[in-house]
Amino acid sequence: MSEKTANSGNNKAELVRALGLKEAISMTIGTVVGVGLFTCGSSQIGRVGSLIIVFTFISLLISIWPCLIYGEMSAALPCAGGTYNYAKRGLNRIWANLSGWHYIVSVVAIGAGETLAFSNYFKILLEQFHIDIAWLDSRWIAIALVAIFLVLNFRGIEQSGRAQTGFMFFFWACSIAWFCYMIPKVHVEYFGGIAMDSLPPFNEMMYIFGLVWWCYTGFETCVSMGAETKYPQYNLPRALKISVFLVFALNALFQWFLVGLVPHEFYGLLASADAPYAEGLKAAGLIGFPIILLCIGIAFGGDLSTINPGIAAPARYIYTMAEDGALPKVFAKIHPKYKTPHIAIIVVGIINIILIATGSIDYIASVSLISLAVCYMIGCLAYLGLKKKYPDMKRPYIAPLGKLGCYVTIVLYCFMLIFADKIALITAGAITLLCLIFYFAFTKKHAPSLVSVEEEIGVIEEPSAEEKTKMDKVYLIWKIVTIVVTVVALGIYFLPMLFKG
Repeated sequence: MSEKTANSGNNKAELVRALGLKEAISMTIGTVVGVGLFTCGSSQIGRVGSLIIVFTFISLLISIWPCLIYGEMSAALPCAGGTYNYAKRGLNRIWANLSGWHYIVSVVAIGAGETLAFSNYFKILLEQFHIDIAWLDSRWIAIALVAIFLVLNFRGIEQSGRAQTGFMFFFWACSIAWFCYMIPKVHVEYFGGIAMDSLPPFNEMMYIFGLVWWCYTGFETCVSMGAETKYPQYNLPRALKISVFLVFALNALFQWFLVGLVPHEFYGLLASADAPYAEGLKAAGLIGFPIILLCIGIAFGGDLSTINPGIAAPARYIYTMAEDGALPKVFAKIHPKYKTPHIAIIVVGIINIILIATGSIDYIASVSLISLAVCYMIGCLAYLGLKKKYPDMKRPYIAPLGKLGCYVTIVLYCFMLIFADKIALITAGAITLLCLIFYFAFTKKHAPSLVSVEEEIGVIEEPSAEEKTKMDKVYLIWKIVTIVVTVVALGIYFLPMLFKG
């Protein structure tokens, strides 16, 4: 056995499989539902009005196939690092490194944007209690928040997973309470037309669509922690299928309320607001308890649930790449007590602080959506490569029409990126160039030969019959709840038509 294999085996043995279906779902949804929905995504209502649901629904449609494709790959290769490992085997190390770098930048950007979003909603929350901290730069609040979550992630994935589940359920509880309280205040007439003289030009519409689609990015977060997921052959594909629809439901529900609560004359404010929900409520005169409950749910539920996996997931990519020779070995160190890639976690914190220093959520969002789209396209290419190179690989889950889904996804994402922010595109190009330079200067010299699939993933246990039955029951409950919530989220957009009729 080579030194690489031996070291890899030792390190992998130290990572603890502590995440179940619930944690995998909460980690994934936590990454996705946050800064996109409550800042850049919702602010687009100020540009397209109630047609936001069309953008949101199309975003769901172009995200389902990639989720299923990643479900198949994650069940077959349940390793830390997600796309990096799929591309390494399905394509080559150059593509793997490109995907790894872009994923790290994009998900760290999500976390950085989330800390800024937290700062904005936190300030508005304090305003409702007549505490004015407008003098305090939001970036300092964001950096302090990053420090707290670095400590949380440093101390272990199990502790981080429990905290994540707590954040998500707190967010859902606050959301349901807020929905129930605000229903009587919704104005059915606000759903008529598009609330503006004309729609934006096509180029701008595509840019808007990109920001709405960004509300779905990060849907594969759970696969990056495949080495720390229990029974990944079942839990990862299930988490992906559940998560994408729950993300749609949450986006659609919150957008419905924002459309129904804010008069059309304030859409210009929404389009430029840093905290559209809070600013929209203030403009509509719904101050006090509505804003307090909303800000508590968004800041201490939605935002915190995104920051947590925004540190955990990219740290696993850095760890995997370092372990594989793509980055210096120091980043592959596992803490002897907490069993976490602590050096990689610290690096993620440093990148967070650099992005926070820009102070621009829109720029951070554009960089993130471009890099994740690149990562997903490489993932699709890796899927095709794995099918060709490893036709006999054990695949516990098979994505329906997976090959066709890859081609469709690549074409759609390429088309979408044509209309992305030009400065962010230049940034993505610079990231790609730096990655290639680093690959030929360092990685190519240090990358070892590939070990077998079996050696890399280790032994994946099968649950006992009793455990499998229990897992299936839990999944059924999640599936039923997801179907109900999705139907409700779509159905409420038809209610204004019924009332008008």
